[in-house]
Amino acid sequence: MIAIDEPIRAEFARLFEEWSGEKPQAISALPESGSYRLYARINGVSKHAVAVHYTDLKENLAFIGFARHFRESGIPVPEIFNVSADSLCYLQEDFGDHDLFEILQHSDGYPSPELRTELLTKVVEWLPKIQIEGHKNLNYDLAYPRKVFDKQSMLWDLNYFKYNFLKLVRISFDEQALEDDFHTFTSFLATAPQNAFLYRDFQSRNIMIRDNQPCFIDFQGGRMGFPAYDLASLLFDAKAGLSPDERTSLYNAYQKVIGLYDPEWPLLMDKYFPAFVLIRKMQALGAFGFRGLIENKRGFLQSIPPAMINLSWVTDNYTMVPEIPELWRVLSELPHFKGMKRIIADILKHPDEK
Repeated sequence: MIAIDEPIRAEFARLFEEWSGEKPQAISALPESGSYRLYARINGVSKHAVAVHYTDLKENLAFIGFARHFRESGIPVPEIFNVSADSLCYLQEDFGDHDLFEILQHSDGYPSPELRTELLTKVVEWLPKIQIEGHKNLNYDLAYPRKVFDKQSMLWDLNYFKYNFLKLVRISFDEQALEDDFHTFTSFLATAPQNAFLYRDFQSRNIMIRDNQPCFIDFQGGRMGFPAYDLASLLFDAKAGLSPDERTSLYNAYQKVIGLYDPEWPLLMDKYFPAFVLIRKMQALGAFGFRGLIENKRGFLQSIPPAMINLSWVTDNYTMVPEIPELWRVLSELPHFKGMKRIIADILKHPDEK
């Protein structure tokens, strides 16, 4: 059970009563997620909400501002019910406990193959609407830490991968050659048009399912960017377990919808998608390394074995337009590297540890 400090609990209760007109009957912390935010469910007599506390003011303001804008655009994101004077606490709509990841992991016959396909298709059909319609008139001054997923942002992700994954698993690489490839690779990615909303963490844990309809959370890291990154985040989500055939089908469904906004989008997606898959994979591995190998959070460690399977598929089936020989060698060898195999064997020995 996660403890809620009394001053935060009192503020949650005040915000709830001010919004609902009801005294909270129960305030219970929700399980920790990938962030450092504190989430709690508040139940009153007839109303309920999720309360959030986080000390990063800029990130809070980004989430609150983006959520209000997306709601006005008809996108199913949480309604913001109330915000504290300092914006460190806020109340948002409660979408329940069932996320897409949980549903995809069921092994008891639910969802049926037909419902699974239907849910995933709905998600990828919503994504272009979020990216293109959500982009219109969005206040990117709220975006944090940068307004655009530009070359600087990309280099941060690649160095995150280098220092929090590659160096930890101790695979050998030529530092200068890898750095040269990082710049070549990000220079290519930066030529993609950055005129859409980049959700940044569009993965199955951040897609809630309510009444068999998707709802979207945790977009506070969003900024302007190229849409391929978000589609790559979903289709190559390490633990979601999508098959290559599912990825192809969902990619085609996405292409149909985004092509309705501009016939150039599908052509651009085909050109840049493999490279954005690669950078998303590296960003995710950096997170798995930092949260798993450094902070020893079991859920992140458990993402490493399926991430290696995904990475093998990527390097076996994609080619890169830019010449990145050292980076490509490292990524191709990583899943088969002895040190990596030892880490995976250790993780798989204790699959149920938290």
